[in-house]
Amino acid sequence: MEYTHAAMQSTRGNDRRVLRIGHRGTAGHAPENTIAAIRKGISLGADFVEMDVQRTRDGRLVVMHDALVDRTTDGSGLVCDITWDELQLLDAGGGERVPSVEAALAAANGHAGVMLEVKAPGIGPELYRAVRTLAFPGPVIYASFLHAEILAIRSIDPLAKTMALIESVPLSGAAVGRDANAAMVGLAYNSATAEFIATLHDAGLEVWLYTVNEPRLIQRAIDLGADGVISDYPERVPKIRW
Repeated sequence: MEYTHAAMQSTRGNDRRVLRIGHRGTAGHAPENTIAAIRKGISLGADFVEMDVQRTRDGRLVVMHDALVDRTTDGSGLVCDITWDELQLLDAGGGERVPSVEAALAAANGHAGVMLEVKAPGIGPELYRAVRTLAFPGPVIYASFLHAEILAIRSIDPLAKTMALIESVPLSGAAVGRDANAAMVGLAYNSATAEFIATLHDAGLEVWLYTVNEPRLIQRAIDLGADGVISDYPERVPKIRW
């Protein structure tokens, strides 16, 4: 399976590869950010599975989107106030447990790339070192709305692939990628325009749009020039656009 931008056909031509990214594993089919969601995303042909990373009170890196466990488990409280052992007592949906980063990477190993979103301040370098220690062989993208986190990762490894997440078109334009020292930009679909995506491409940045679920909107994201589409239903993203 090819993952790199160089392996994709030009975003400026009529034919190109558009990557499928399973959002929170594949949240449309399984409890989000669980091993079941990761495996389901892989089975549906996702090129990458996206996961969110928090840290427990005792320093374990875990896969969960919210700062609170209340929405996605049968527990309550802040992830950062709960120990790993306490977290493992919670049901994350359908009997699933909140996975560690190690377990999540093991589930994806050899099957898909991973997009790891840094959700908590200060854990970016720790996450990078954990991935290196695990020697995950597939492509890894470190993403965050906290651009200081991906800057910190790039300061450790200038070759690390990072993505600056943004919710809207910034006044600085494509400089948002340069300021974050990122190779990629993740942009909210509702804010995307063909003009801004072209500006990012001209600056050498890949562009993934999130979170796009309806088939007609997925097609529009492709028409706007997205290099990747992040979706709860990655199987809806066509593998090839002719």
